Amino acid sequence: MKNQFIYGKIATGESFTDREEEQRQLMSNFDSGINTIIISPRRWGKTSLVTVATNSYQRKNPNTRFCFIDLFNVRNEEEFYFIFENSH
Repeated sequence: MKNQFIYGKIATGESFTDREEEQRQLMSNFDSGINTIIISPRRWGKTSLVTVATNSYQRKNPNTRFCFIDLFNVRNEEEFYFIFENSH
C-alpha cells in the first residue's frame, strides 16, 4: 500500500487532502484583506495549505499576486529587510 502522505516537499493535487475548510477560510481572508498567521508544528502541511489556497485563489482572481518569503532563519529586522529587498 502506497503512503498517501508526502514529506519534505509541498503536497498538491491528489497528494493534498482533507483541508477544504482551511482553504475556504484562507481565501475568505484574502478577499477581506485579513492578515493571517498559521501556527502548527513543523511538517504539518502549512506551506502545502497556503500553496493550494493561493493557487486556487489565483485561478479565480488572475490579477492577484502573492509573494512568498522564507523567514525561518531571520533573527532581526536587518535580516528581514535584506531578504525582502533581494526577493523581487
